Amino acid sequence: MENARALEDRLKGIIREISGQTGREIKKDLLAGLARDVTTIVQNNTRQELTRTLNLLKETLKQM
Repeated sequence: MENARALEDRLKGIIREISGQTGREIKKDLLAGLARDVTTIVQNNTRQELTRTLNLLKETLKQM
């Protein structure tokens, strides 16, 4: 009976450790994905703003 409790405690420890490692890996993957998405959004927004600014400049030069 004592061996069974020791084995159970050991198994719980192993499961806790594996769960913790898996959780950290998932968090890393989520953060990496979020960083990629934010970078893409910022790049797209920057391109749109640059295009808008250049078009305004073009229209201003046409009017001169």
